[in-house]
Parts: sequence; C-alpha cells; structure tokens
Amino acid sequence: MQEERRRILKLVEEGKLNVEEALSLIEKLDHEKESHEKKWASFTPSILLKKDEKGSQQSAYQENQEGSPSGKTASKLMNWIDFAVKKVKELDLDLAIGSSFDVQHIFQFSGRGLMEWDVQIVNGNVTFKPWPEDEVRIECETKVYQTEDAAQAKEAFLKNFYCEMEGSKLRIQCEKKSMKANVLIFLPAKVYESAKVKLFSGPIRGEQLTVKDFKAKTANGVISLTSLSGEKAELETANGQIKLAQHQFQTVEAETIHGMIDVSGAGRKLDLQSFNGKILLHVSDPECKTIHCSAATGSVEISIPQTIKANGELKSNLGSLHCYLDALEVTSEKHESITKELKFRSNETAKGDLSVFADSKTGSVVLKHMER
Repeated sequence: MQEERRRILKLVEEGKLNVEEALSLIEKLDHEKESHEKKWASFTPSILLKKDEKGSQQSAYQENQEGSPSGKTASKLMNWIDFAVKKVKELDLDLAIGSSFDVQHIFQFSGRGLMEWDVQIVNGNVTFKPWPEDEVRIECETKVYQTEDAAQAKEAFLKNFYCEMEGSKLRIQCEKKSMKANVLIFLPAKVYESAKVKLFSGPIRGEQLTVKDFKAKTANGVISLTSLSGEKAELETANGQIKLAQHQFQTVEAETIHGMIDVSGAGRKLDLQSFNGKILLHVSDPECKTIHCSAATGSVEISIPQTIKANGELKSNLGSLHCYLDALEVTSEKHESITKELKFRSNETAKGDLSVFADSKTGSVVLKHMER
C-alpha cells in the first residue's frame, strides 16, 4: 500500500496527476481496504473454528480495537494483517520454546456412507486425495509441544485431536495451539455433497475429487487444488496464494488479501478478488456466463475460448487496458489521467453469451483468447 501511495505522489510531482485526482485514487484504495476489513477483521483461531451459540464471542483484535484511533481509519486492515501475522509468529514461537514429541496416528473408517467432511485445525496442514478403497484413512503426523515425554504427548494428542464419523459426515477437529497437525486424508473416489476445510495457520492442498459444495479457508497459507470438480467452490485466504488448476466447478469464488490468484479450467460463473496480488484466469468452458475479476494493487489477465461471444468492461486507474479478442468492437472508451475504461463486444456471430468485468486500481488489465 505504501508503494502505491509513493507511486501516486510521484505522478503528482511529475505533473501527470493533480492533487484532487491523487486524493480520489487514494480514497478508492482505502475503500478497498475497508471492504476487505469487514470480512476479515475477526479471523482469529477461536473465531475461525468456533463461536458460542449466541454468537457473542469476540476476537482479541476486535477488543483491542475498541476505542482505538486506528480502529476508526482505513489503516485498520493493515493493522489486522500485522495482528494476524503477529499471532502466527507468536504461535510458532510458543511451539519453538521447549522440546516437542512426534506422534503418528492413523484413523480409519468405512467410507460407504460418507457424503460430507469437515476439517478444522488451528495449526498444521491438510492434504486430501482419492484412493481406490472403500475406507477413509486419515494419517496424522503431529508435533506435540509442552509435554514431558512421548507417552504424555500421545495422551495429549488422543485427548485433543477429534476424528469421528458422525452419521454420513467425517469430522476432524484440533483446536490445541500446542499441537501442529499435518493431516493426510485418503477418500473413496465418489461424489460428495459438501466439504469444508478451515485452518488458522497452514496450507490446504487437494486433488482429483468431486464435491458439490466445497469450501476452503485459511488465515495464513496457500490453497492449492488440482482436478477438483463440483457445483461450487469458495476459496479464501488472508495471506497466501490461491491456485485452482484443471477444475470443473460451475461456480468459483476466490479471495485473498496478500497473494496471487491463479485459476484454470471450466466454470460458468467466476468471481476472483485480490487486494494485493495478481489475478490469472484461464477459462476453457465455451458456455461460461460471467467473469468478475477485481484487484487493487495487482494486474489482471484473463484468457477465454476463441469460439465464444463476449461483452463487458475493463477498468483501471493507473494501469493500461488491453483487449485482444477476435471481431472486437469497442462500444465506449475513456482514457483520462486516473480513469481508464473500455466497453466492448466481440464475436457477435459466435455461440454463447459471456459477460466480463475486470478492474484493477493500479495494475494493468488484459483480456485475450486462450492459446490453441
């Protein structure tokens, strides 16, 4: 954010922007931060994993911000990011103090009735993949801190690591901050109704599964998924990259504050947002209906099929706009110092009806066809 402010001030010094234009652009960036802040301000371990039944639980950050001058300005989001990173570092520091004991444990259940799975872990990582068996297998390699010996570590693991089948749902949960759980889940290759994976600190990875409703969320870590399919995917991380490769979801929603978003595959409706990071989108589905990509300080690059009819709008404040589509007709164009807009339609005789909206406050926006 500071880099973008310096860039704007330099443009003022060079006479390319006047003071009013610079202030207007800075206000837009601040507004972007505010909108993200509303969604992420309470993203702490306790809030992430559970709330009390009345919904009255409040994060330490929120409590700390009450009455604070910084809590009333657009800098709250950056303060929260610093807070979240600080909490992760404190968590790592707490774990680094004293010795740890490695605990390896395997859970195994019948997977014939399994239709849903829900994973919630404070610290560690989660990887899931299919296998040709009818069983569900959960392999845990866990570092247990703040224990005296291996036996006590094993006891602490069994007490605090919950893994059970609840009817048709597999539930895995570990809220203990003094445990770092690395979890590998093998699932029967079939269609699942829903799946939720939530971590406070750590990556989420997965491959080659079909889940109708898939949700993945981590405060600090990458989300990397390959060859997943289903009806809808919701992917969120505060600090990390999101990569969704070769997917077959009808709807994809992906959001990160700090990190790149890289999505490739099919999709009828795609909504990607990054506050500070590049967005790459490659759509192979000729029946795609809507694309919405928004970045504050990163560039946006979208590739669509060559055989699809498309219309839409590209916008940027400081970056350039490029639309490299066949049979392109520019219906409206604006090129001012801090406002660049391009409205278009293309391939009017082709099949399909794709609507594209892409914008970046300070980065460039590119729309083109996929390479054959």
